[in-house]
Amino acid sequence: MAPTDTLDLEQAIRDNYRLWNEGRREELDLLFRRMGPAGFTIEYVGSAPVEGGAAMEAMWDQYGGKCTTEPLEVIVNGAEGAAFVANRLQTDDGIVTLPSLETYKISDGRLTVRYFHKTAH
Repeated sequence: MAPTDTLDLEQAIRDNYRLWNEGRREELDLLFRRMGPAGFTIEYVGSAPVEGGAAMEAMWDQYGGKCTTEPLEVIVNGAEGAAFVANRLQTDDGIVTLPSLETYKISDGRLTVRYFHKTAH
């Protein structure tokens, strides 16, 4: 049975952002394991993919409690989804909104997450 037969991918993607905003790290980890029971990677496009658990740990350490996410649009086709997200980062100068495009693909029980963020030039 394919993961999308038992998993509502759109709801899972939306739950990802909700759990992040609520600071529910343990439940977020469980969600990612459910989405990718054979493992998952996270890639900041332009950099090499990182094993999902390590990537989540680093992301949580850097942005947990400092950045909230608002999925402005979520589109799912089969076992692939994309989200247009407004990331609101608390800085010393106030809140800065950083847009991102984030993709999710489930294949053979593995989840691949890719984040397209603007880079400083």
